Amino acid sequence: MNAVLSALVVAAFALAPPALAADPHPPQVTVSFLAEPAPIVQEGATKLVYEMALTNVVAGRYVVDSIEARAGDTDAIFDAKALAAMTQRFDQRGAAPAPGDPLTLEGGRGAVVFLMLDLGKAQAPATILHRLRLIDDKGVAHVVEPAPLAVAQERPIVVGPPLRGQWIAGDSVHNGPDAAHRRAMIVFDGRAFIAQRYAIDWMQVRDVDSKLTTWKGPEDQNASYFCYDQPILSVADGTVVAASDGMAENVPHAGTRAEPITADNVGGNHVVIEIAPHRYAFYAHIRPGTVTAKVGERVHRGDVIGRVGNSGNSTEPHLHFHIDDQPSFLAGDGVPYAFDKGLASGAVQGDAAAEVATFGAIGPQKPFVDDYPAENALVTFE
Repeated sequence: MNAVLSALVVAAFALAPPALAADPHPPQVTVSFLAEPAPIVQEGATKLVYEMALTNVVAGRYVVDSIEARAGDTDAIFDAKALAAMTQRFDQRGAAPAPGDPLTLEGGRGAVVFLMLDLGKAQAPATILHRLRLIDDKGVAHVVEPAPLAVAQERPIVVGPPLRGQWIAGDSVHNGPDAAHRRAMIVFDGRAFIAQRYAIDWMQVRDVDSKLTTWKGPEDQNASYFCYDQPILSVADGTVVAASDGMAENVPHAGTRAEPITADNVGGNHVVIEIAPHRYAFYAHIRPGTVTAKVGERVHRGDVIGRVGNSGNSTEPHLHFHIDDQPSFLAGDGVPYAFDKGLASGAVQGDAAAEVATFGAIGPQKPFVDDYPAENALVTFE
């Protein structure tokens, strides 16, 4: 009897009409995701960072009234009011919405929704469920429930420090309107990538005339910046797969670059080290003439591979560091990582991605183990 009952249940599911059949006019909006998210541990909390791409394939207009994301016991709901307040978190392709406007998908256009879920101390679930409520141009509400989004279960790769001393983790992953790395999406061969999803711009600050700043002396001289010419360290044992030197440095805060920027030289003088299968550590904007790593060379954690500079797409001296899954600065997906130990403050207000980086007050530092720093946190590496 149990076998017969099981067969009947299977048959019932097989005969059940798709959920979309309940809507006589299903919304013509596609929902996809740029990449499979993987958990990152930031300030001891598990977080999921990912992007939802929406495309309206018809002439009529849709307004995204709410988005719900359910990850295990975490249920994040962004209603119409919240979406209006989060306009900066939506990159409207084809037309930039005015501040405060609802997320509207005009005919034939799309948007990318940048999501960051805080799971607290919970483990990452196997999947994330989403529910979107859309309003069409006749005022009729529709519900879209895309297929569950799989969550990668591997833990962040743990690495050592890329530098010694005290540093600001500029523009480390966050979801604010000034999250430049988080939104650095670029398309290659028809696919969108965010290689810099978890990138950090490492720079140093000091109190100069009662103001936190990154330099003292002539603003247009690279040598005036506190981090300039500091040694850059390999974060792990690995093999050098790319090394570039000889690109001229920029004049700080000049609003221009010493050389025209392309997809090939955006990182300026740089080093790429394969530290694990499909895990490539990128070090960018290195000072010309200081790259010591050679392609094919085996390096070890703590080896000096260059010095902090201001080459490539850079406004002032700093070290850009990230890890992605391909040996390409842009055509890869940024993956989570963690630093094995150090001291770190909480998030610091400011804008590390601005032409002139700015930072607010810095709170006390606490020891951390296997963690990724908060937005603009002050981090000390031994």
